[in-house]
Amino acid sequence: VGMNSLKLKDLILVEAPNNAESKRTKVKPGDILLSITADLGRTCVIPSDFPTAYINQHLAILRLKNNYNPNFVSHVFTSELGINQFKKLNKGGVKAGLNFDDIRSLEFINPPLNLQNQYCEILYKITNQKNKNLDGLNITSNLFNSLLQKAFNGELV
Repeated sequence: VGMNSLKLKDLILVEAPNNAESKRTKVKPGDILLSITADLGRTCVIPSDFPTAYINQHLAILRLKNNYNPNFVSHVFTSELGINQFKKLNKGGVKAGLNFDDIRSLEFINPPLNLQNQYCEILYKITNQKNKNLDGLNITSNLFNSLLQKAFNGELV
């Protein structure tokens, strides 16, 4: 779990037993995963096409009521408002960690659902444009390096 991202490297595949623990830790589309140990406050939202998966003890599953957009709430948690709350809740000590009472105490803005959805649509467009720009930058950089290499090798006419 990253900051509003689901990191899929280094996954550990498990065969979950058919018991209450596996039912409790099985993620569903729209769930927010929240890091509750170490790097507090990292979040992501489980996409609708995600395969069967389970969380470990370092994460909490947040299932929201219908008047919340999970992507919006995830972004609120990683905003300055959210990060400051996680810092205050962190008991410090040897190891950072949150309990269920800490999670229940989190406060965040709750605009009407249509505004939450509008925010997420704008954010999605900006993120897509940013990714396209980064892809273009990588292509430009590769072309420049190729041209530079040819120039140093005397291959330019």
